[in-house]
Amino acid sequence: MTFDEFRNLQMDDVIRWPIKTKLIIVAIIVLILGILVWFEFIAPENDQYHQLKIQEDSLKLQVRQKQLLAASLPAYQAQIKEMNLRFQNFLQQLPNRTQIPSLLDDVTLAGRSRGLDFELFQPTGEVNKNFYAEIPVKLKVVGTYSDIGRFAAAVAAMPRIVTINNIGITRMPNAGATSAAKAQAAQQLVMQCTATTYRYLGGKP
Repeated sequence: MTFDEFRNLQMDDVIRWPIKTKLIIVAIIVLILGILVWFEFIAPENDQYHQLKIQEDSLKLQVRQKQLLAASLPAYQAQIKEMNLRFQNFLQQLPNRTQIPSLLDDVTLAGRSRGLDFELFQPTGEVNKNFYAEIPVKLKVVGTYSDIGRFAAAVAAMPRIVTINNIGITRMPNAGATSAAKAQAAQQLVMQCTATTYRYLGGKP
């Protein structure tokens, strides 16, 4: 069908149009209606479907993540319980305020019973940290290498936590001493250090 033939068609004489022309017109109308239906109804629904699909995938991912968390929750709870138990055991090793004087006496006794002479035993003020306080004591002791080693081991074995820091060890000066005194002084060492204990600030007196 040519363009001239199409232009000469009479709208009031549709019944007499050729079959081929009618089919073409119907196809055009169906195509136009299809385009209108697509843009007016199908396309918006399609966009909404894709949005819902994205939301569904996101929700499924959240569900899987929460299922994994739920599955591992007993393990986390067991770890927290173990950490709390360890923390409580650690707190039991910290002296309270009333135990500190006797603990410092125990440090002195640990040194003297192992042959050390104390030239300095100077407690200093508490140093508050996050949830505990440090209680340092400056020490200066004289003894043999073996005596100092046994003293350090005894302090480490105490039921309360005491650490020895800032250690400096020198030989005992022997100027002006006799030969016998020099020989004895040659075996003597001077250790200066800081013995520190700790006090919990969260409820202990």
